[in-house]
Amino acid sequence: IKFYPGDPRKIIDFVVSQGEKHRLHDKELTANFQALGLSLDKVRLVEHHQAHAATAYYLSPFSLEHKPALVITLDGSGDGLAGTVSLVDSTGHWQRLHNISSFDSLGIIYSRVTQYLAMKPWEHEFKLMGMAPYAAPEYAEKVFAILNGYLRLSPDNLSFENQGKLWGNSLLEQLWHDLREHRFDAVAAGVQLLHERLIVPFTDSWIKKTGIRNVAVAGGCFMNIKANKLLMELDSVDDLFVMPSCGDDSCAIGAALWEGSRLSTEYNRENLSGLYWGPEFSEPEIIEALNRYSDAVDYRKSDDIEKESARLLADHKIIGRMSGRMEWGSRALGNRSIIANASRLQNIRKLNAAIKMRDFWMPFAPSIKWERRHDYAVIKKEIPAYHMVMGFDSTPPAREHLIAALHPYDYSMRPQFVKQEHTPGYHRLLTEFEKLTGYGGVLNTSFNLHGWPIVCSPDDAITTFLKSDLDCLTLNDFLVWKKGKS
Repeated sequence: IKFYPGDPRKIIDFVVSQGEKHRLHDKELTANFQALGLSLDKVRLVEHHQAHAATAYYLSPFSLEHKPALVITLDGSGDGLAGTVSLVDSTGHWQRLHNISSFDSLGIIYSRVTQYLAMKPWEHEFKLMGMAPYAAPEYAEKVFAILNGYLRLSPDNLSFENQGKLWGNSLLEQLWHDLREHRFDAVAAGVQLLHERLIVPFTDSWIKKTGIRNVAVAGGCFMNIKANKLLMELDSVDDLFVMPSCGDDSCAIGAALWEGSRLSTEYNRENLSGLYWGPEFSEPEIIEALNRYSDAVDYRKSDDIEKESARLLADHKIIGRMSGRMEWGSRALGNRSIIANASRLQNIRKLNAAIKMRDFWMPFAPSIKWERRHDYAVIKKEIPAYHMVMGFDSTPPAREHLIAALHPYDYSMRPQFVKQEHTPGYHRLLTEFEKLTGYGGVLNTSFNLHGWPIVCSPDDAITTFLKSDLDCLTLNDFLVWKKGKS
């Protein structure tokens, strides 16, 4: 690609088109479908970015309310594209307005910078976002200027242009050459600036071009809560919907939504509210699991587990909570969470040193009662934030009540606003905690050890509990503690 004399996008288009031709004739794929008793005749291929776009639109309020929407997708790469812009009118008719080639990918730039900083590309980009506020602005600007020489907005602000003609390994090699004398925090801040300064005017320009002020977004680039915050605050945006877990983990949902909408104009769909779509476990299953670990844990059934949990949190105990159906996606939303009293900074040290082992600069996040959201978050527009995909500035009370769940440097937050109708038990726990302390939120992080997947089953939860320094564990209505500790 680096030395190709023509347009490198043509290489990408050719490779993708060949892959599309042969994908359904792959021997392994065919064998797997036959083993499942499925016919390839019933398979429909949905383009990667169309799947992203379908999640953004069909799960947004704009779809149910028959409002026109501007649908934007941005990621690293999928089926030869790194982004799309579509217009969906009030009748549900789609019009693809623009494609961005993978050659002009903002997501690939961010991923390669992640790799340059010796972190896992396509996984640890959030660590750069967390590190970015620590850098001095003048140093961040120098890195931004370098990266903006690689990728910049088109003259009309309606697309991205790969100015450096760098892609893949050639991009990584150039980063080694250009950034080796710049501090790690400045590099993180510089790529975050690039991300924000491309996405925000790009979106604003498409809003002004189309006149559509309702925006729905998906694709991995929109997992960046700092950029989402700036989009939410744009004067041109009336309403914004960010698809939760909008990376590739939601593409299967999008493919189903897209094909469903093609099959029937009366396709039944609903807005996202809670994301508690995973498995749940019965009382006999929990007791059976607990009895398997009877040599290591004691337990009892609580008359009121939410009230008892609130008392433990008020006493600064750190709890592993497994309750009801598991949440879907990349954010723990209370049902498979580690929760703690967020009013004491020392709890961060305990969480990091003995349980999570997170990088020292990475913030935790708060779960906040819906009714207390204005007490703690600076909310400029009433755009729901149920799923931890939006950043907010914090208020002075938040810096007292929720200090351990804010970014340590700039005091920003990535909150889960908890509604009673989405998760009644978790909301009640927060209510009972509020009665004891006056605080309307707690620290919430995923229930797992560093590098492990989030717990799903009672066995997962008990194993994680025993391998950590969690103070106690709750499994639905059961309170669990380690042998010899009460």
